[in-house]
Amino acid sequence: MIYFVSTQKELFDSDVYTMITPEDSIKMMESWSIIQYDSETEGRDSHLCKLLCMQFGDIKGENQIVVDTTTISPLLYKDILESRKLVGQNIKFDLQFLYNYGIIPRNVYDTMIVEQLLHLGYPSSVISYSLRSIAARRLNIDIDKTVRGEIIWRGLDEEVIKYAAGDVTYLGDIANSQLKDVKKQGLKKAVQLECNFIPAIAYLEWCGIHLDADKWKEKMKKDKENLEKAKKALDDFIINDKRFKKYIYINNQGSLFDGFDLTPKCAINWSSSPQVVKIAKELGFNTEVKDKKTGEDKDSVLEKHLKTQKGINDEFLKLYFDYQEYAKVVSSFGQGHLNAINPITDRIHTTYRQLGAKSGRMSCGSQQPNYDLAKYKNLSPKDCTYPNMQQLPADAPTRGSFTAPKGYKWVSCDYSALESRLGADIYNETSMLNEFLHGSGDMHSLCAYMVYHDEIPRDTPIKDIKKLYPHLRKAVKGIEFSQQFGGSEYAIMGAMGCSLEEAQNFANAYASGFPGIAKFKKEGADFVKKHGYILMCKESGHKMYWWDHDAWLARQQSFTPEFWEDYRQYHKGTGDAVAREVSMHFKASSKYERYALNSPTQGSGSVILKTAATMFFNWIVDNNHFKDVELSALVHDEIDVIYKEEIKETPDILKECMEKAASIYCKSLPIPAEAAVSDHWVH
Repeated sequence: MIYFVSTQKELFDSDVYTMITPEDSIKMMESWSIIQYDSETEGRDSHLCKLLCMQFGDIKGENQIVVDTTTISPLLYKDILESRKLVGQNIKFDLQFLYNYGIIPRNVYDTMIVEQLLHLGYPSSVISYSLRSIAARRLNIDIDKTVRGEIIWRGLDEEVIKYAAGDVTYLGDIANSQLKDVKKQGLKKAVQLECNFIPAIAYLEWCGIHLDADKWKEKMKKDKENLEKAKKALDDFIINDKRFKKYIYINNQGSLFDGFDLTPKCAINWSSSPQVVKIAKELGFNTEVKDKKTGEDKDSVLEKHLKTQKGINDEFLKLYFDYQEYAKVVSSFGQGHLNAINPITDRIHTTYRQLGAKSGRMSCGSQQPNYDLAKYKNLSPKDCTYPNMQQLPADAPTRGSFTAPKGYKWVSCDYSALESRLGADIYNETSMLNEFLHGSGDMHSLCAYMVYHDEIPRDTPIKDIKKLYPHLRKAVKGIEFSQQFGGSEYAIMGAMGCSLEEAQNFANAYASGFPGIAKFKKEGADFVKKHGYILMCKESGHKMYWWDHDAWLARQQSFTPEFWEDYRQYHKGTGDAVAREVSMHFKASSKYERYALNSPTQGSGSVILKTAATMFFNWIVDNNHFKDVELSALVHDEIDVIYKEEIKETPDILKECMEKAASIYCKSLPIPAEAAVSDHWVH
C-alpha cells in the first residue's frame, strides 16, 4: 500500500496511492523498528539541489510512505529518522541531503556497501552493485529505473510517486538475503563496522575541504614556471648535442609581431611519448617492453622502465623525469581544483568510495563530471570533475593552499608508521617488534642492517645506521618496499637497477633477516590458493576474494603429469592458446600470493582509520559540534579536521580516537598518532 504526504491538492485524487497527513504517517512509522529509506532529489549535489521527496517503507515491504518535501518539512521526521535503523541503497547520498536539515541518522544498513563487502576483490566488469542488479541477482525481480532520469523535469506526479515507493519495497528482502551470506562468510563484524562508518564518510563529503583560491593560483603560476624551466633544460640538452641536429630549427622568416629570433629551437614535443622514444633510442636506451594486456612488444619511456638503465645517460633521465613530474603537477593539480570549489559552501566536495580497493581501502575522486556544479558555474562538464584528495603532492605550496577559514583551526593527525607497525604485529616479526618496542622504530635502518651484511658491521647499533650509513639506509628502501608488497627478485631489479643475481641475493638476505615475514608470505600463499580468499583483518573478518578461484583450481587440477609432458613437447615457448593459458594461470597465483602478504596490512590499516573516523564523528554529534567541527580529508593513515577555535579539545579528542581505534586491532605494540595544529593542511 502506497501512502502520500503532501499539500499539493492537484495530487490528492489518485488510484495509485492514499493521501495521509504528516501526523498519520509518523504514527504509522512509530511501530517500525527498521525503515527502508530512500529519497529523490533535483540532482546529485546536496548543496546545490533540492530534496524533492523522502520515502519510507516497512521492513516487510507491505507499506510505503512518500513525503513531498517541497511542501512538507523533513524536520517533522527528524525523531523517526534518528531513532530507527535505516536500510538504504547507497545511503551515503541520502544522508547528505538530510544533513542540510540537521537530521543525523547514525544507525544505517547499506545494501550496496554490504554487497560490495560480500564480493570484495571482484572486478567491476564482473559484478554490478546497482539496486536493479542486486535485486535481479538476489530476488529475481526487475526494478524499472526508467523514471529516475525523468524526475528532474517531471517533478512529483503519479508515476514518480509510484517509482519512489518502489525503491523502498525490496530493500528489506535484499538485506535479509545478504545477511544469510554475511553469516556464512563470517562478515558480521565487517558489515557492522562498514555500516557504522557510512554517516562519517557522508559527513566528510558534505563538509568538503576549504581551498584558498589565491594561494592555489600562486602555486599554479610557480608550477608552470617550473615546467617551462624543465622544458628549456631538455631543449638545451638537445640543442647542445651535435647528434640531434635534425631536431633543431631556426626561424629565418621572422614574425610581424615578434621580429626575428635566430636562436636555435628544439622541435621535440616532450609530452609526446613516440617523439621521446626516438631520442631515448638514439641515446642508447632500451625502450622495448611487453604489453601486459596483449603480450606484444611495444616502446615505453615510463620512469619505472628507464630508471633501471643507469649509466647510459643519467643527465637525460634526470631532466626528463623532472619534466614529467612538473607536467603531471600542472595537469593534475591546477585549474580543475578551482573549478571544483562550490560557491555556496566555498569548499571542494569530492567523492570517496568506501570500499575503493580490493583491500577495503577507500579511494577518492572521479573524472565523472559534476553536472550540477558545472551548470551552476556555467562550465563545461568535462572541466568540472571530482579531485582526488588522497594523492595530493606533499609539498608546502600544495598542502598549504588548503586552509582553515577565519575563526577555525586545522588539525592534521596521522599515525606513526601505521603499516610497518601493523606488519610487525601481523607477521609476528620479532626483530621489527623489538625495534618498535625497545629501539628508535627506524625500519629503514633495521632493513639496511639485515640486507647489507658485508657493508654494515654486526655490532653496529640500529640507531646509529642513519648517521653512519645514510646511503645504505636510503638505498634499501627499494628492496624494503618491493618485498613488503610481495614482489619477486624482478621487482627488486626494477627498484634497484641491479642484476638478477644481485636482486636474488638481496631477496635472500631480506627473507633471512625477517623470517616472520617469509613464513607469513608462504602460509598466506598456500591459504589463498586453497581457500580462494585472504583474511585481511582477523578482528573484523574483512576478506578479499579471489573472484575466479574455482576456475583457477579446476585448471590447477587439470595440470597432470601427462599435460606437462605434452606442454613441454608441443606448446612451451610457442605463445599458442595452451601456452597463454599456462602463463595466465601462474600469473594469477603470483598476483594473489602478493596480495596475501600486503593486503592484511593495508586492509587492517583501512579498518583502523574507518573505526577512528566513526568514533570521532560520534563525538562530534554527541557534543553538538555538527558543522562546527568538520571532517576535511581522510588519507589512509591520516585524518584532517577543521574546528572552531573555541572547541580547543578537538586535537586531543582526535588523537585519542585514532589511538584507541588502533589498539583494538593491533595488540602487540602501540600505534601512536601525532596531531599538528595550524591554519592549513600540515602533513
